[in-house]
Amino acid sequence: MIKVVAHPIIEHNLSILRDKLSSNAEFRSSTHTIAHFLAAKAFETLDLRPKQVETPFEQIDGAEISTDVVLVPVLRAGLGLLEAFRALLPAAKISFIGLSRDEKDFSISEYFFSLPKFSSQTKFIILEVMIATGGSVCSALSRLQFEEAANFTVCSIISAPEGIERILSEHPNVEIITASLDRELNSKKYILPGLGDAGDRWCGV
Repeated sequence: MIKVVAHPIIEHNLSILRDKLSSNAEFRSSTHTIAHFLAAKAFETLDLRPKQVETPFEQIDGAEISTDVVLVPVLRAGLGLLEAFRALLPAAKISFIGLSRDEKDFSISEYFFSLPKFSSQTKFIILEVMIATGGSVCSALSRLQFEEAANFTVCSIISAPEGIERILSEHPNVEIITASLDRELNSKKYILPGLGDAGDRWCGV
């Protein structure tokens, strides 16, 4: 299942991300802004449990989030989404997965992986600024499934149809949340119209 999040603030910041003349500071700021909208959508389905709250005047029935959440930014660019998600849910745990792509055959290799303690009910949210071929996300999902994780949401700012199709073909029960579904991939597997290399632009390379 794929959900495309629409909002005027998202459209404004997508234009900044796509503009080749935007500075790396502007790129980071707009990435962070859009990430808040993705996080709010991803957190909509978190479970609540009752909690008694003492206001300055009386006791009321309140609620608190009961879902165990692990945020999984895919290095490097996924770090651009992490802070906004963590700001909305400070109690979330964090995992990291480092993946590199061979520019000749587009194969994916893992160079770093960390994973906190989790249960069968833990919700994993994979953070990837762009879904192009879907290779990195599929590799991350497969790695987490190998560790017996099972409940996944993938969040990206820009996605290509080819990548979405691959993810849902290999992992049909995954929820995908994105701010834009772009047109296609070019021969070098870059998204069109896209925004270039998100990792390079976010890091200022």
